Formats: sequence, C-alpha cells, structure tokens
Amino acid sequence: MQLLVIVLVALAALIPATVAAPVDPVATPYIVQYENNNAQNEGYNFEYELSDEQRRKEEGTLRYSKDEEGKDVQFVAVQGRYSYVGDDGRTYWVEYIADENGYRARTGTGDYDTDRKLDYSNNNVRRNRPVA
Repeated sequence: MQLLVIVLVALAALIPATVAAPVDPVATPYIVQYENNNAQNEGYNFEYELSDEQRRKEEGTLRYSKDEEGKDVQFVAVQGRYSYVGDDGRTYWVEYIADENGYRARTGTGDYDTDRKLDYSNNNVRRNRPVA
C-alpha cells in the first residue's frame, strides 16, 4: 500500500511539470509564409515555408485521358517539391509528378530554382477537355 501511495505522489508531482512546461519556440517550427488557392473546377495550388526552413510547393491540375476501355476520364495531375534542412546542415529536396504516367520523383541536396516547372516526360499528354 505504501508503494502505491509513493507512486501516486510521484506521478502527481510530474503531471503539473509536464503540462506547464513551456513550448520552446526555436524547437517548434512556425509558419513564415503560406498561400493556398483552390479552384474546384480547375485544380489547386499551395505553398508554405516554416521557420526551420522547411518549404513545400504543390500544384494539382484537372486533366483528361483515356482509360483501358478508351473512355475519357478526368483526374488530378499533381506536381510539386519540398525541402528541409537535415541534421547535417544540408538542404535536401524532392521534386515529384503524379499523373497518368505514374509517380516520378527527383531528389538532391543544395538550392534549387523554386520557380522552375517540372517537365512532363510524355509529350502526348492531353491537358484539355476532350471534344465530344
């Protein structure tokens, strides 16, 4: 019984310390920049940057293609990139595309041109609404 009382007193002493512990603003990233646009019938785009130098930029566009049966299908093609600073101080980045040709990604370290558009590998991609 005395052991149970000691454990409960120890836990009661720890609970206020963990609940009242202040959040370290340096360790907790906060939003430096954020933009979000959603055009329901066209697609979306967003980008953000956090205080710890994490960045992400993504764009989704409505596109049309043919399925296995030759029927027109609508889908969202996504392309984007994100980056972060690793524990070693280097910036790591990933660029990606997800569309009717699957998911493709490139990775690297260092700076990259954030305004550059990724190239689509298939020049025959239909980007407009099909003619009825």
